[in-house]
Amino acid sequence: MLGILSWIVKNIALVIGILEAILKAAAGIISLTPTKKDDKILLVVDKIFSAIKKILYTVSDKLGNKAPTIPN
Repeated sequence: MLGILSWIVKNIALVIGILEAILKAAAGIISLTPTKKDDKILLVVDKIFSAIKKILYTVSDKLGNKAPTIPN
């Protein structure tokens, strides 16, 4: 049962990664002329989504009784 829950949490983390990529692409398309303000927005998006993915991967690894494998 925990293995299935671990798999679900890991796949949610993958979906979060896809959502992050879509938001970054949308931010790039919306601002056709890159500015420092745009760079700050991308950094904030990256920090938020990286933190969420780190938590989800850690939870997934703990549920699956694995050593933590947190991607950078």
